[in-house]
Amino acid sequence: LRENLPPGTLVTTLRAVDADSGVFGELRYTVLEQAVGDPGMAEGREAFTVNGSSGELRSRLTFDYERAKAFQLLVRATDAGNASATVTVRVLVTGEDEYDPIFLSPSFNFEVPEGAQKGQSIGRVLATDEDEGADGVVLYSLTKPSPYFAINQTTGTISLRVDSQPQAGGGRAKREPREMSLEVQARSPLPASRHASAQIIIDVTHTSFGLAPD
Repeated sequence: LRENLPPGTLVTTLRAVDADSGVFGELRYTVLEQAVGDPGMAEGREAFTVNGSSGELRSRLTFDYERAKAFQLLVRATDAGNASATVTVRVLVTGEDEYDPIFLSPSFNFEVPEGAQKGQSIGRVLATDEDEGADGVVLYSLTKPSPYFAINQTTGTISLRVDSQPQAGGGRAKREPREMSLEVQARSPLPASRHASAQIIIDVTHTSFGLAPD
């Protein structure tokens, strides 16, 4: 059952079979007063209701995946002669993507050190997501691919795709400050995931990144 659905949502229809015909073949369904033995399951007796004649099992609450992920209850079918059978019902609550990822900062500042080599890390971005399950997993990507930088989709680490070549001519003091800007996106691996973006500003003063050969 998906979280956030309104009370009264149909979960399933339970059906027991009685070989008797007539009145003794008619069954009534009830939820039993029994504690749950499985520690991973919440008590479902108060959370669900069963229609006595049709066996329709419906929710009595709106469920929150972040609070409870599974319920268990025991349902009994009884005929007119008081013969009965019971069944254990487990209801798993599935999550929805309710929260946007949040970057720890709207922008991140990094620097390419002089002499840095291909594959070297220059920094890391980080975002969090309050969803649980797959919706709460954060993956990172660059909005537009860069010839100079790559991002690890699971860790958010920014690394060099090429060696940092020093600028031709002049010492460090003569170099004009230069920056490159990237946009990074955070989202879950699921389709239609909520997402967020942040800016990465990289100081490339001490490399020839982006400069003409001359």
